[in-house]
Amino acid sequence: MKFAAYIISVCMALTVLAAPRLSAQRRINPVQNASKELQGKNERRQEGDTIDIDKIKQIHDGQGNVVLVDTVSGKELPDSVANGLIPGGKVPKMIQPLFHSVSVSVDVWDPLMRAFGQHYGLVEFSADLNLHNRYVPVVEVGLGQTDYTPEDNNYTFRVPVTPYFRIGCNYNFLYNSNPDYLVMAGVRFGFTRFNYEVGNVTLNSDYWGESTEFDLPRQTCSFSYMQLVFGLRIKVFGPVSMGWYLRYKAKLHESKDNYGKPWYIPGFGSRKGAITGSFYVAYTIPLHKKEMEPVVE
Repeated sequence: MKFAAYIISVCMALTVLAAPRLSAQRRINPVQNASKELQGKNERRQEGDTIDIDKIKQIHDGQGNVVLVDTVSGKELPDSVANGLIPGGKVPKMIQPLFHSVSVSVDVWDPLMRAFGQHYGLVEFSADLNLHNRYVPVVEVGLGQTDYTPEDNNYTFRVPVTPYFRIGCNYNFLYNSNPDYLVMAGVRFGFTRFNYEVGNVTLNSDYWGESTEFDLPRQTCSFSYMQLVFGLRIKVFGPVSMGWYLRYKAKLHESKDNYGKPWYIPGFGSRKGAITGSFYVAYTIPLHKKEMEPVVE
């Protein structure tokens, strides 16, 4: 009996000594044991301490970013896509409708310049179709004319009223911003076919001391060219806006001429200088009922 009591005492002592070590080795892994459906959620959420994932909506802000909004508290969590909080979320490339608007405009650059001494040009009209507020195909039609006698020169250069045409496209860099403001770059291809005359040509003979006057025969010229443009358009009031372009021009093709090159080409301007400009007033007709609103998914 004494021996059995001794054995029991030893076992109880070993148990007491081993208990802290066994307790220290025990671990609980909440990630492995947690419910898969609840991982990533705040299971002990108190009202007001975070966004309840069960009560949020996804919207697109003005820049097209996806934002989480708590419909109860109104709290927002921006940059949700960038932070990976919306699996598979995508930022829309363009937030405006495909057929956004149509604009017609009149270019008042040549009339203004003629008032300040320019000797050529008449008027120009254009129409453009705004697609997604990003791509803007353009058609430009105008009339050109000149009747110019340079000072201290011995001839008169004439081009009757002649139409010219251009076609091209603009790219709006602010396509996901306020459509009342456009910053654009684009390209144009132009063509005209016109008649011109050089008259009152005077030749002076120093030897004989006499002068001879004559006219060159009427010539016909076909001329095609390209323009690279950069410009702005700003809404003034209602559907009316104003804008300007800087234009870099380059000849593509010109028909041959037996008496030299024409000084002025309708739509292209004079041969002097590669950069010109335009200033226009536009009237815009929207093709959708109202501006795009934030999309709630």
